[in-house]
Amino acid sequence: MGLTVGEVALIAAGIGLASPLIAYWTTARLDRERWIRAERSKVYVDMLAVYGRMARNVSHQEEKYHLLSPEKWRLLQARVEAFASNRVIALRDPYLNAWNRFVEEKAELDAVDEVTDSSTAELLEQRKHLVDEQALAVGSLYLKLSDAIREELKVGRAAPKL
Repeated sequence: MGLTVGEVALIAAGIGLASPLIAYWTTARLDRERWIRAERSKVYVDMLAVYGRMARNVSHQEEKYHLLSPEKWRLLQARVEAFASNRVIALRDPYLNAWNRFVEEKAELDAVDEVTDSSTAELLEQRKHLVDEQALAVGSLYLKLSDAIREELKVGRAAPKL
């Protein structure tokens, strides 16, 4: 059974009417994806800057780390939740847990360090060991997080200059 000229004309008209809608929908979807990638990139740069300073503070490569204001911290975490991939969020959570444990252990070490009693020497050494373990965990988890971000952004690690 063949199509008549009228049927072909109706099909052509339907395609002619539908194609701008399809093009608009496709363009809008691509623009949205491009915007999400751009926002994700900005969030990742902010994450690397803030979390990197935290990790360098732990490893004593930088002077005192100054906490973000609670409002800025909440805004960063909200942007991370909104735009970061599930993989990056899965790596961020253990990193922040290790950071929090480091801060707690460091505060306890500082409290024990203030006591000059000779009986606290062993406790002081134990605390120093725990702080060092948490510092290593923070550094290791930061490297995993930054590697995952670089992989998502398809940015290779720069080769060291000799």
